[in-house]
Amino acid sequence: MALRPKFDPETHGLNKKFRLTKYTGLHGGGCKVPDVLVKLLHELGSNQYHDEQYIGGMIMPRLGIGLDCCVIPLRFGGLSLLQTTDFFYPLIDDPYMMGKIACANVLSDLYAVGVTECDNMLMLLGVSSKFTEKERDTVIPLMIHGFKDSAEEAGTSITGGQTVLNPWCLIGGVATTVCQQNEFIMPDNAVPGDVLVLTKPLGTQVACNAHQWLEQRNDKWNRIKLIVSEDEVEKAYHDAMFNMARLNRTGGLLICLPREQAAKYCAEIKKVEGNQAWIIGIVEAGSRTARIIDKPRVIEVQTLEDGTVQSVPPTTT
Repeated sequence: MALRPKFDPETHGLNKKFRLTKYTGLHGGGCKVPDVLVKLLHELGSNQYHDEQYIGGMIMPRLGIGLDCCVIPLRFGGLSLLQTTDFFYPLIDDPYMMGKIACANVLSDLYAVGVTECDNMLMLLGVSSKFTEKERDTVIPLMIHGFKDSAEEAGTSITGGQTVLNPWCLIGGVATTVCQQNEFIMPDNAVPGDVLVLTKPLGTQVACNAHQWLEQRNDKWNRIKLIVSEDEVEKAYHDAMFNMARLNRTGGLLICLPREQAAKYCAEIKKVEGNQAWIIGIVEAGSRTARIIDKPRVIEVQTLEDGTVQSVPPTTT
């Protein structure tokens, strides 16, 4: 994905002070309801997480509430329905890129269980009631265009959805596919000795927050400007935007692999996408919890002009 010039509101006939992120009070992961919601949804059924179901003489895996997407065994020939829905509020100011990010985010939940083909998508769109008519007629088509382009890049299409008025702007969708049992991977196959591979850098929310503080020139910006420059914040924000818009279709965000295969996988993703991946951890026997070592090594990354992500070579003193 080639880098895109910074969004200029005036180019689109909008006020130069227009910021899409002003049309919501929450951003990114901040709009998620805490895990207690899973308990509240318990009334929907008992098979909420990982279970098995006997259908048509076959033992079929089943996933429910609380994981990336649902895996529902169908009564036809060993097939399963995989479906996910997600939406959130704007976390960047470029409407087109926000549409791409929203679509990539929905599809990512399918990719997280090893699915590479999506049969159909729906789009969910909340048009802010605070938009002027000009803002609405300019911003919404850009968001739809970005969502559509990302769906086409994934090899799928949008066949419907829902659009409503809402105090805050929001965008998301539904992704659906029908698979045979060998076309998806249940997220419970890690064994001690496997290693963890990360295919995208962390820190996108921090970069977006820092950019918003810079735009607002608030107290938080006054505190962090002592350790980071405006140019560095702009670059980090730009890089984060493109990383979020990149599809996870080629092996997801975090993958468990046997140690002997991990290095080959990293080399393959570099060959296919041009992007770097990193071995960041190991699977150990235990109580299925995660921990960070006392002195983790921070790997700095950068997005190049062609849109690929690479580690910054370590500096020597």
